[in-house]
Amino acid sequence: MLANPKRLLLALAVSLAASAPCALAWQAADGVLVSQETLDGYAGRYLTVDGLAFKVWREGTVLKLQPEGGAAAELVPDSETTFHLRGMQGHVEFVFDAADRVSHLLLTQGGATAKAIHQ
Repeated sequence: MLANPKRLLLALAVSLAASAPCALAWQAADGVLVSQETLDGYAGRYLTVDGLAFKVWREGTVLKLQPEGGAAAELVPDSETTFHLRGMQGHVEFVFDAADRVSHLLLTQGGATAKAIHQ
């Protein structure tokens, strides 16, 4: 007698998940799943042409954005590259260059968009 294929797939998935290092960083009702590696790739300092600096970092399973001298905001993933600011109007998009490295972010708030270059 053949085993139930759905049960075999489920058992395989559970086995792989238990044996692999945890790479999942975010899964919430209002966000999508993004790997820790991807979130870590966004970390760093970003600077606008006007001299406004932003710090981006991962704190546990959460990506955060903080303008220099301001309060930190939690970034909730809408996709692998776009995030909205928890509890605020606005969103952030991370943009990549031809070498597939983060080149800058676009912060949109109140109808205005600021471009900040990854340092």
